Amino acid sequence: MNEKEYIESIPMWAKEKNSLSKVKENIETLEVKLPKIVHVAGTNGKGSVCAYLSNILIDAGMKVGTFISPHLIEVNERILLDMKPISDKELEDISKYVREKLEGALTPPTYFEYLFYIAAVHFSRSNLDIVILETGMGGRLDVTNVFDKTLGIITSIGMDHMMYLGNTVKEIAFEKAGIIKNNSVIIFDDGDEESNEVIKETAKIRNAGLIALSSIDYESFDFTYVNYKKKAAALAILAARVILNKSDIDTESIKSTVWHGRMEEIGRDIIIDGAHNVPAIKEFVDNALIVSKNRNKEIKLLISIVKDKEIEEMFDIITAGLDVKKYYLTSIDSYRSNDIKKLYNSLNILLEKNKKVAEIACYNNVEEALSEAEFEKRDDEILFCVGSLYLIGEILKDDRF
Repeated sequence: MNEKEYIESIPMWAKEKNSLSKVKENIETLEVKLPKIVHVAGTNGKGSVCAYLSNILIDAGMKVGTFISPHLIEVNERILLDMKPISDKELEDISKYVREKLEGALTPPTYFEYLFYIAAVHFSRSNLDIVILETGMGGRLDVTNVFDKTLGIITSIGMDHMMYLGNTVKEIAFEKAGIIKNNSVIIFDDGDEESNEVIKETAKIRNAGLIALSSIDYESFDFTYVNYKKKAAALAILAARVILNKSDIDTESIKSTVWHGRMEEIGRDIIIDGAHNVPAIKEFVDNALIVSKNRNKEIKLLISIVKDKEIEEMFDIITAGLDVKKYYLTSIDSYRSNDIKKLYNSLNILLEKNKKVAEIACYNNVEEALSEAEFEKRDDEILFCVGSLYLIGEILKDDRF
């Protein structure tokens, strides 16, 4: 078993996880020393913020380490040096080092925790100016939340991972606000009053300064029609102003940033979007309407939703908001893949509820579903692929565009 195979064998979840104090001990054992850290939490948009901010800082002459999740094709994508993935050799060498140093640990690290250690060691050895860390889930108890002096960014907050983070926006916001450190600065999306209340209260307790998304006119940005990309770019610009200590930020790098799977056109009238929870699906529907109206084309939808997501609510939003000519439902190559019959039954119920009629086809794998959708797509139709980042990864992996 090589190191990549070993990494992929590590469980994603565990009944017992290492405490943050133990994670700190492990970071010390691994002899990690990091420069200034930007810590990014939130429900949606974290990866886009990390990508935009990384490229702004790189263009400003800084050497930047970025840790993100999930990956779309290769695990290397999670650990970036100046936005270039860690090499297989570096991944192999550092993984061996981490295993050796942490051998005999009473509580083995989970998949995400282990990759965080590899990233931390890689960044520590790379003489960086700044490190950008994206939380895995939540924030307060996330393994990345072990450094004291950070610049925090909190993106939009919505209902996701409720079994772990809480059943209300306020409860989830409390977990995300857990990244706020004493006497730090927090840049946050202030578009929701409930989460605002929690963030402002936490910041007050910790004597942290607040910079709101609404302090910048992001709606006037013309590099994209996608609203969540505009918000992500604005949060990155606000962070860059603090880091570079100047108000005039060169934003040319934002226009050239490619962050795969976010309303990305991979072929003529074939668009993939990683929307995989209720807030993101709402954004997707808005964007799909804009595109289909501007191009005057009918909509087809290739979709897969993993089994721990709010299937009925996501289908309700889609069927109420879009007139879809045909749905292509597919399983994905993951233990989280949903039963195709469950997807079919849920979609049928919501189509009837919202008084919509559409053809539905079911497939056991993404390659078959996409091939059929491509073959059937006419010039007056647009195909969207949505519902899961696993789905997007499988589509991109096939390199047929």
